[in-house]
Amino acid sequence: MFQFALKKNDYLESEIAHYYDSDKKDVILSQCNKFYLKVNNKEYFFIINLKWYYIFFTKFRILRRLFRLDKSNVVLNSKKNGAIILYQKYIYFYCFIKKNLNIVSKLINHRNVLHNSIAVTKNGIFFGEYGPNRYKKKVPVWASFNDGRNWKIIYNFPSHSIKHIHGIYNDPFQNNLWITTGDSNGECYLFKVPNKKFSNIIQYGDGTQKWRAVSLLFKKNCIIWGMDSPLQTSNLQIFNRKTNKLKKGCSFPGPVWYSKIFSDQSAILQTSVEIGNGVKSNYSSLFYSKDLINWSEIYKFKKDVFSKKLFKFGVIAFSEGIQTSKDFLFSAEGLKKIDGKVFSGKISLK
Repeated sequence: MFQFALKKNDYLESEIAHYYDSDKKDVILSQCNKFYLKVNNKEYFFIINLKWYYIFFTKFRILRRLFRLDKSNVVLNSKKNGAIILYQKYIYFYCFIKKNLNIVSKLINHRNVLHNSIAVTKNGIFFGEYGPNRYKKKVPVWASFNDGRNWKIIYNFPSHSIKHIHGIYNDPFQNNLWITTGDSNGECYLFKVPNKKFSNIIQYGDGTQKWRAVSLLFKKNCIIWGMDSPLQTSNLQIFNRKTNKLKKGCSFPGPVWYSKIFSDQSAILQTSVEIGNGVKSNYSSLFYSKDLINWSEIYKFKKDVFSKKLFKFGVIAFSEGIQTSKDFLFSAEGLKKIDGKVFSGKISLK
């Protein structure tokens, strides 16, 4: 039914595509500690300094994977006059006007967050910490109310309540934020934040794996996600906004981390190659849908030979920004022949 085509990104040797606008051709890319931004026809480039003993490791992709030196997050602020960067536990702000980079805060538990998990709104920018959290410490939610220049912890999930936050998302149909959490049974919930002060948070779900979501797909009457569970088969879950009940949809061959809605309201999602009984394939697959309910597999990429535990799972991540199904960017890690590379994708009818 659908045909998928990809080609290697031509901008520069980049590992992650953080942002792309199909119309304006704005783009944000990174390779390790090097960052390239093109916004409003202006180009910016900067390097974040690393401790001296990391310098050798940056020269080789396999070592960047092992020591997680490739992992970072970059988002544009609401006015698009600056960018927020999370890298190696620090929060940075890059000002487009002054062309300078400053450390503005430091994370509590981990180095950065999952892709596309930062909510940028006119009333504030929000993200929650993600990481191993072996001792189940409290999990902070960070907020900036001056477009990324200063940050504070606005809320803490109590210790032993969740392992970490998968993402915070702005609802395009309502003036709410939604938070997804994991990972074990008793830690997987959907939280609604009715106001940006993080008071009166509403919890949904029973903590089981069907409520274990990373990214969310929003429709007027429902919120949709693919389960992020390596423990059991990951199914599509459809959350009815009126009844607060879940309806199970199709199944996927592995945990769903990332998804994206295109400008025509069609969508794409991926499955990851992890460790567990719920992982049915050694391939990371791309699925496409016109209505967000019925999904078709359009391509798949095989996991590479390197250890999942040491060198990361097989994952595909989509870039943020307004994009079409015929022109979008994605990044890959832990997958044969495409690890550590950025590609452009095009979906069309056969």
